[in-house]
Amino acid sequence: MRDMFVSGKHDVHELAAHLRPTAIALVLLAGMVPPAVAAQAPSTPEPAPGTSAARPAGVTEEKSGDQTELRDVSGEGESAEQPFGAEKDNSGIAEIVVTAQRRSESLQRVPVSVTALTADTLSSRNVNDLNQLALAAPTLQIGLLGNYSIRGVGTLALASTVDSSVATAVDEVNIGRPGFAVNLFNDVERVEVLNGPQGLLFGRNASAGLLNIVTARPVLGEFHNSFSTELASFDRPGDSTDGQSIIVRETINVPITETSALRLNGFSSQADSVTTLFGSSGERQDTDPRQWGTRAKYLNDFTDRLSVYLIGEYAESHGTPTNTYRSVGVGSTLIGPQLVADGITAAPDNFRGSSDGAIYRDLSNVGAQATIAYDLGGGVVLSDIAAWKRYKLVNRFDIDLTSADILNTNLTDTDFEQYSNEIRLTFPSASRLSGQVGLYYYYADTDSSLDTHGGYLVPEAARPNPPFCVGPGPTANCSQQNLYVIGRDFVYALNNESYAAFGQMTFDVTQSLRLIAGARVTYDDLSIIQSQNQNNYFRPLGVRATFDQSTNNTNLSWKAGTQYQITQDIMAYATVGSGYKGAGANDNGATVDANLIVKPETSDNVEVGMRSSLFDHRLIVNASVFHTKFKNYQSQSFDADLTAFVIQNAASLTSRGSEISIIAKPFRGFTLNGTVSLVDSKFDSFPGAQCYPGQTTEGCATSGSFDAAGFETPTTPRFTSSVQAIYERPISGTVSGFVQANYYHRSEINYQVNGAPGSEIGPIDILGASVGVDFGNGARVSLFCNNCTNEHYPAYVASDPIDATTNVATFNQTFSMDSVRKIGIAISLDF
Repeated sequence: MRDMFVSGKHDVHELAAHLRPTAIALVLLAGMVPPAVAAQAPSTPEPAPGTSAARPAGVTEEKSGDQTELRDVSGEGESAEQPFGAEKDNSGIAEIVVTAQRRSESLQRVPVSVTALTADTLSSRNVNDLNQLALAAPTLQIGLLGNYSIRGVGTLALASTVDSSVATAVDEVNIGRPGFAVNLFNDVERVEVLNGPQGLLFGRNASAGLLNIVTARPVLGEFHNSFSTELASFDRPGDSTDGQSIIVRETINVPITETSALRLNGFSSQADSVTTLFGSSGERQDTDPRQWGTRAKYLNDFTDRLSVYLIGEYAESHGTPTNTYRSVGVGSTLIGPQLVADGITAAPDNFRGSSDGAIYRDLSNVGAQATIAYDLGGGVVLSDIAAWKRYKLVNRFDIDLTSADILNTNLTDTDFEQYSNEIRLTFPSASRLSGQVGLYYYYADTDSSLDTHGGYLVPEAARPNPPFCVGPGPTANCSQQNLYVIGRDFVYALNNESYAAFGQMTFDVTQSLRLIAGARVTYDDLSIIQSQNQNNYFRPLGVRATFDQSTNNTNLSWKAGTQYQITQDIMAYATVGSGYKGAGANDNGATVDANLIVKPETSDNVEVGMRSSLFDHRLIVNASVFHTKFKNYQSQSFDADLTAFVIQNAASLTSRGSEISIIAKPFRGFTLNGTVSLVDSKFDSFPGAQCYPGQTTEGCATSGSFDAAGFETPTTPRFTSSVQAIYERPISGTVSGFVQANYYHRSEINYQVNGAPGSEIGPIDILGASVGVDFGNGARVSLFCNNCTNEHYPAYVASDPIDATTNVATFNQTFSMDSVRKIGIAISLDF
């Protein structure tokens, strides 16, 4: 077991060093409860366990449309992740309902490693979007532009020509480009982080894991209005004044007829930029992020057998905080002097940036989907999920991040549209043979253009003259008129079409032993037509070329395993299977005959786990160990010659480790939960990995590349933990008070394949807390702080593309709202 997550110089002593702050946090969080309260004995024991091995005691099945949900009927039906609300009958931890296998079932009966976060959990920790999710789900790490990693594996690519290895599904629809989605949580019922390959049931490209977002469905026969707002102030280290933010959400549930209901959602958020921009270019510099959107959901149960569920949505997002310089390499002649002139000191704590160009980000997304479900009888349900999504993104920023014109324009314009349709036949879970089979179709079209250019510090008066020859001309002694001193451009159309047939079945050999088997056959067809560098530049970043390339591939992914109910409250499982991620493409060809195609990525996974509910369901302990081997892993690195990021296939990598989660309710009103993740993820072979400037690894001095075998994969902390404690106690009548504290620890992390020292972030420890009152009539008020100790840490670190052209290792960084202390008030009203 030790070898699952400890190797090389990382020994037991290092592991203990990371465990120590987590253990201290557990003691401190538990200690916030008065000893007299902790000593209280439970007044009402939980009912004795039943005799059924397939369903926990106190849980019944209910069917709604194509969903079969396990409902807790003991006590008040409180979710195990529910952070608030004292136990009215002190009945312990209720079942957590998840859809990790595309059907609603108890987490304690699911043979998948999953972290389930309910709406109450997200609200209690003030987690408002996917970028904050890692603070509550330790197996997850956040990259740039909606790219994520799970268990140390994620594409983390800036290009929109390749999918992420961690897929995102919203209401059973796989999102082809998660980074294009407006991601503020609104009317979310729960978020599930599924670890390991999940593509067999969830569709496309989930070779490393999946984020499964489930929003609340319309409720029949009930009028309900829910309003919430969050007002906050946060530190801006680069400015003399604090920043302000506001989030407003509204949900209205309206019954239309006895069998139909409409649910309307709306949200709006606005915040000051966490970083401070100095200098004005006279162009648009929009660095304050803001979002708004609306969604309408309609449910009609026409008969006991036929159900129709419709969703329509529209959202916009604007503004993007500027990046800042983290460090400047020795010998910098481009960035270093300009930062001195701008009065900016590169440092890990630098929140100040400068620009002479435009900075903005405009994103809009629109979508519609329909689910038709029909009960064929005997619990067999036929469903059809059809969806259409479209995203439009225009993004512009100053690459050199200074007031000088070096490379001050990077403008991308991307239009992405996807269609998907899934037909699924689901068999009842109460049967000895249960599961689902289906057919899946997906088509996506991406049209994108890029315009990158700058003056490269050449004085404007000199640019029209030889050798630069910039301008309309004609100019004497210029054989070619150039548009800019330096630059590159491209226009491409990428088409991706996919067909799949899938199925996963379980067979109850006995009342305790269950066998699992599933497979998915996928056919992918991808094509790209691209022209690049059609404009003239004095220094072109790349070659002028036109490409028309395509590829197709057929893949069989599979899963097999066994699940054994040791007792009514303890389950063990073991699974083995494979994952698949389709081909992608580069958006920059290094030569005129370059192959833009990036080969498909595959994974083989072994996982063993245990689910246990102890002490009359007052303690849940779940654990899993895993070993995953990836082949042709799609990875991004920086090419200094092209001044651009490129995507390439690493030969192989191995990710192995373990996860442990604990939920405890030792007495009335108190909940303690925590999760620990240990990961050892390294490249087994990666010839051709790009060196960072000054790297001395073999091959770097001669070819600029090396074999990254033995290097850790980017964005991989070896140890991560998250702990939360909540205590609620009645004050008077229906009014109760509550206090909550949470703690997050992450070991050191590096964001580059080559392990550049400048892109390494040391261990971080983040503390959050809240205190408030629940008035018992739908009104709730709390004061909160996120990152209470104001620990400054970046969300991402990247190699600077400007200094890299002169073989100097300079790094810039991206900060998020979680990078600083945030204090605010949250108000919610339900009526």
